[in-house]
Amino acid sequence: MIKHIVLVRFAKDVTVEDIENIFQKIGALVTVLPTMQSFDYGKYNGSIERHKGFDYAFYMEFNNAKERDEYLIHPEHVKVGAELRALLDQEGTDSFMAFDYDTNLI
Repeated sequence: MIKHIVLVRFAKDVTVEDIENIFQKIGALVTVLPTMQSFDYGKYNGSIERHKGFDYAFYMEFNNAKERDEYLIHPEHVKVGAELRALLDQEGTDSFMAFDYDTNLI
């Protein structure tokens, strides 16, 4: 199983409604990419010292790397990804981080 985790920092002027809307669009990708096994997102709520400036995260699972790779290049993902990036903090380069891992590998 491939776990796809993304951490983001939204621009200061982005509203909660904007954030909810973009996460709804990301979650709706399952309608065109049924290989997306799960999707979840949330706001950081831990220690202030540990979040490195990221304020939200989202997470999805795929059965294998091939399915994940198909998701990454799918035109609807590319479109929603561009919408997401437009909402991110443009100051600096650390407003987005993705980390994928395979639960079958060590």
